Amino acid sequence: MKKLRVVVVSSGLAPQFGGAAVSEASLCAFLSQHADVTVLCRGDAVDGEFVQGFGLNGVVRYQPAEIYEAWRNKAEWVHKILDAADVLHLNGHWRWENYFFARLCKRKGVPYVLHPRGMLLVGHRKTLLKYLFNLLIGKWIVRHASKVIALSQFETRHFDTYGLPARAVQIIPNGIPVNESKQIPIPAHIHLPEKYFLYYGRVEKRKNLVFLVQAFGEYVRAGGSAHLFIMGPVERGYDRTIRAAADAEDVTFRVHLLAPQYDDTRWELVRRSLAVVYPALEEPFGRVPFEAVAVGTVPIIPDRSGSAEYLKWHLPSAVYKHQDRHSLSAALLRAEKGSIGGTPEAREWVKNALDWKRISNAVLDLYREVGAGTA
Repeated sequence: MKKLRVVVVSSGLAPQFGGAAVSEASLCAFLSQHADVTVLCRGDAVDGEFVQGFGLNGVVRYQPAEIYEAWRNKAEWVHKILDAADVLHLNGHWRWENYFFARLCKRKGVPYVLHPRGMLLVGHRKTLLKYLFNLLIGKWIVRHASKVIALSQFETRHFDTYGLPARAVQIIPNGIPVNESKQIPIPAHIHLPEKYFLYYGRVEKRKNLVFLVQAFGEYVRAGGSAHLFIMGPVERGYDRTIRAAADAEDVTFRVHLLAPQYDDTRWELVRRSLAVVYPALEEPFGRVPFEAVAVGTVPIIPDRSGSAEYLKWHLPSAVYKHQDRHSLSAALLRAEKGSIGGTPEAREWVKNALDWKRISNAVLDLYREVGAGTA
């Protein structure tokens, strides 16, 4: 069978782009085993070391203006890449050059698949700009895609305002690697208490960390004895907001902010924690809870999330009610007592259902359907 020729437009291939970058890079690496894959990414959104870590060679860096120039029948190198493609895979949404990628595909008869990765939600930040973007070009990008990939059924809630028919949406979750990890020492500068909960990810408003601190305060008042570590890169000075919330709850001595840790140190912190708490709002998937399960740690997650959609069947007592402090506090108490069961079963499910080979094969099948006009 002839190899598919796939062009992937990445929304970012660098650590600061979080889980989306990990998922995009992982998918490209696995797709490359069965297809001819060309990866395009904004020049300022590529980190060479990050890309090399996934074995991605020859990522093509572009400037947004070059895609506009290609639409005006200039920038011949862009035309050369698209003319050779069987399908284009467009990640993210809030990039104006995506409109010109989509227009070029329509002009050339190349089908494109849109993979928004939670980006179709209009809210939290820059709401007016997002509304105008969608009014001018965003909805066109979405509606003219041959297929839109959702990470969960939960994410399809974000599609309501775009007028997409159900047949235009394909649900394919992210892959999660499950590896056996050995216990390692924690760096000397990190002082861990005997018992702690862990959040890791970007430290910003949408991650709902003030709510987490407030629920943690209730947990402490109910007799909980563990600490809370919040680990990750701080955005827009949000650490000050968290410290103020901890002070208001009188738990400053129990809430600790920690710089991002990577590789083995991160996984060891996850493994040693009582549970990983991930309270993010409107999260379509969220790699963090699944990564916790992959190393054998309980995740605590809201019922209104993509992660709960998949994990509630194995970890029902790890799921709390959306924005209910008492419900989250109770889940923290259960985790401290060790009464949240089901982690081994959940880990086995993640290992099988979210295996990257399985996920990449599902994406390849979708490409073939789109190319054949049967999607």
